[in-house]
Amino acid sequence: MSYFAYVRVSTNKQDISRQTKAIREWASIHNIKQFEMDTYIDYISGKNFSRVNYQKMKNTIKKGDYIIVKEVDRLGRDWDGIKREWQELKDMGANIIIIDMPILSDPLPHEMAAIEGLDMRLIKEQILSLMCYSAQKEREKISQRTKEALAFKKMYGTKTGRPTGRPCNKETTNKHFIDVLRDIVYLGMTTRSACEKYNYPRASFMLKLRKLRTKYETSDYETMLKKYMEEGDL
Repeated sequence: MSYFAYVRVSTNKQDISRQTKAIREWASIHNIKQFEMDTYIDYISGKNFSRVNYQKMKNTIKKGDYIIVKEVDRLGRDWDGIKREWQELKDMGANIIIIDMPILSDPLPHEMAAIEGLDMRLIKEQILSLMCYSAQKEREKISQRTKEALAFKKMYGTKTGRPTGRPCNKETTNKHFIDVLRDIVYLGMTTRSACEKYNYPRASFMLKLRKLRTKYETSDYETMLKKYMEEGDL
């Protein structure tokens, strides 16, 4: 019997520490040493299961082994794919631990397996379906935000890719400010990463943001973005 931790983020620019920390804490609580657990990490979208390290893990596990993930959507973000993969793992005899959803988790070796009646089986299947729905819904939301961000770029003639040099005039500065704020709103990027993407000084961005917050009397980034763009201050 072996333990396998699986961690996934969409790109190598995203932080995996939230997941790894949760797995370490879970292992500590259940007296499982880190050297007893193999960790597999993928930096790729969860829309399908054709991932190098996930497949390596899947080809390694044997009957009775445990797979530990923080959330269901770390396995994937496709409703049908998650349910299909879940059943395949079960058919292989693998145990699955979902840290954030214990009701879906299999018992550990030292725990007594609960007698699962028809009602509990129905509840678990409904919860899994709900988690699958949430995972795919979030993926579709991110995709829509990306499309909206690209539409903004096209509408205002913003070039894609990382620009060189810092903003050098008012027009360029305002365009980069919009680029940064738009990526924060529609792509979910952090202020730091969005500013770095456009080589825009973070201090300048925050100063302008505070001015807009006072001017528009709102702290909602999307509202500020729309009002600023409506003014045509480009």
